[in-house]
Amino acid sequence: MLSLDRPTPRIALSALSLLILLYSLFIAQQILLGVLAIVAVWLVYIFYELVVTLGRIAGALERLVEVRDAESQREFGD
Repeated sequence: MLSLDRPTPRIALSALSLLILLYSLFIAQQILLGVLAIVAVWLVYIFYELVVTLGRIAGALERLVEVRDAESQREFGD
């Protein structure tokens, strides 16, 4: 899921998407080229968000394992 606490990148990408669309309509006069560029930009952003989210999940799992190891060591007296 996309993070809702950082709207700045999405606002910037939305503005960039609008500029790309306007350029493709009025300057290049090829709307499909603009749409493909917009899709590529957003796919890169979504991939970046996926990598960040997976990093957060991995960090949380590492902390969970450390806590469980510490608890098991206290419990068994290792």
